[in-house]
Amino acid sequence: MSMKSKLRNACSETGIPEDSMIRTRDLSVVFNPEGTRLTALQEINLSVAYGESCAVIGPSGCGKSTLLYILAGLYSPTEGAAYIDGKPAVPKRKNTSLILQDYGLLPWQTAWQNTVLGLKLRGVAVSEQKMIAEQILQDLGLWTYRSHYPAQLSGGQRQRVAIARALTLKPDLLLMDEPFSSLDALTRESLQETLLAIWRKDKVTSVLVTHNIEEAVYLGQKIVIFSPRPGRILHCLDNPQIGDPNYRSKPAFYSLCSLVRKLLEEGMTVD
Repeated sequence: MSMKSKLRNACSETGIPEDSMIRTRDLSVVFNPEGTRLTALQEINLSVAYGESCAVIGPSGCGKSTLLYILAGLYSPTEGAAYIDGKPAVPKRKNTSLILQDYGLLPWQTAWQNTVLGLKLRGVAVSEQKMIAEQILQDLGLWTYRSHYPAQLSGGQRQRVAIARALTLKPDLLLMDEPFSSLDALTRESLQETLLAIWRKDKVTSVLVTHNIEEAVYLGQKIVIFSPRPGRILHCLDNPQIGDPNYRSKPAFYSLCSLVRKLLEEGMTVD
């Protein structure tokens, strides 16, 4: 059996497990800017198991970020439904953390203040804020930079602060929208390793939106390939070797990258 036939259909349009952390059914999203009907997502049926990492990849404008914002409860589906831990996706879910491409840091706050912001907004005692955030900043190599403002930090350090802020909330669902796209290659790979280490340690269910094929293959247990707009799921691939620290140097990594590239190219020609 070929790799392509073995890896297709890791998720399907039927038989979505009821006990998944993420579950969508016939999810469609239509926007009406200036009276023009624009279908962003069309009949998305997807499940992501508890503790699973999922990478979503597809061409620009295919609705990847829209799906992420639906899962975060920031957008509402036009049709169908999205469930998180068995309940409809809603805004301000306590155990969902969202990491954005532009970091989302407050420029007038230090790295420490940005890190504990979510805890502060939730009314967590200062002593507990210190206990939680200090360890996370130590783990991410940011402790000596805790008094620096975002403008004094490199892009990689700013993204680590964004990750630290997300982790202080002890999420069971981590949503990431192109978090490393503006970084240089070596910094990007370093943060990929950081994210992978967090996933191995805590088994947080995660969804990563990316345009980068190698990143999707390195970080996604499940790789979801979208069509051009309106976004539909063309393929879901299982990626069982995720977590292997030597994965990037193995033939299986290059084979899967080649397959994802081929499927993306085929998807661009689908009407």
